[in-house]
Amino acid sequence: MQSSMDERTFLEFYENSLLCYSQNLQRFICKALEQEHRITYDQQMNLQDDRNVLYFESKNDYKDIISKTSTNRAFINFYEAFEFKKLYKYSVPLFFEFDSDMGINDLFEDKQVILFDVNEYESQFVIDSALKKATPLVLLDNDKAFIKFVIQKTYVKTDTYEPVDYRYPIVIYIDLSLNILEIRYDSLKFGGQIESEPYSMIVKDCIAWLKNNLPITLFSCDHDDIISIINDKTNTDVLMYKQMMELNSGAAAELTASGEKDSILPFIGEIRELIDDNEDLFNESDNIKQLLLQYLKEKEETASYPYIYVKWIKPVVSKSYIVRITFDYFNNKYTLLQHITGNCTDLGMGRMNDAIKYLCESRSFVKGETI
Repeated sequence: MQSSMDERTFLEFYENSLLCYSQNLQRFICKALEQEHRITYDQQMNLQDDRNVLYFESKNDYKDIISKTSTNRAFINFYEAFEFKKLYKYSVPLFFEFDSDMGINDLFEDKQVILFDVNEYESQFVIDSALKKATPLVLLDNDKAFIKFVIQKTYVKTDTYEPVDYRYPIVIYIDLSLNILEIRYDSLKFGGQIESEPYSMIVKDCIAWLKNNLPITLFSCDHDDIISIINDKTNTDVLMYKQMMELNSGAAAELTASGEKDSILPFIGEIRELIDDNEDLFNESDNIKQLLLQYLKEKEETASYPYIYVKWIKPVVSKSYIVRITFDYFNNKYTLLQHITGNCTDLGMGRMNDAIKYLCESRSFVKGETI
């Protein structure tokens, strides 16, 4: 473990990290601060002199709000909790089985972890330099557990060439009800430290930590049936949005489906639809019909689908979101989910939890080989 920092330096890591976020995410943070009554725009509240609630005149000055709250020791617990529940860009899902009947609380007893309670948390002013050395915070929430590592990273400002230190959180999300976990992480900031395969090392180090500290067996995600399951015509809430298809001839194309209810993909999907819509005509020439169906079957079986985009349709359009799923990631061993921010206003972990729950319950993802 690293030695402790002075308070000011430690808090500057929060500020530097948060000011790098997009304006949409900064707005999301400010809204959460207001909802949790940590800040107010009400002059009357300000007159009450509640030192735990900061007053701001403008709701739109996100950077000022974030700078003043993130460098205030009283807000450490808020920002630590936020890192557990924020939207992360990437996640690698794995199935698991515990080799013990212990309860979730007992699993972390006597381990080198710090249990997180938002109301009682006291920071040790430590940010480790490497995941292997880091002591994680663990948040327990009924049948879910969150293991959070935070490591130091540095990027260089493109205009001043000034190095900036920032926090880089990594969360292992564990869902006991589904026996699935995800290793969640963000992109490194542009101009950050030059590392060899940094993302693959994050996944490897998290897997190593799980195996070394918990009685757990890990399994890969098998996704052989995901395309047929998502393209099921009875499914209207989750739709195929885009699909990369590589033919055995060497040709490749990104196929784009409609963003609405039509999830038929070009070429193969459209020809199948043509046959279905003209069943009587094709039945008159059954040899031609069978020849076409055999051709389509061969193309489907010999084509490779390196990635797909899946869209979750919500009643409120601004809540709809897209996830890119890349198959055979990191030397064909893992599956990668990339959560696209786009126009979606929900930047919390809820959409990540919903996505992995659907993929498991629909059996788009099933338990694969032991890792």
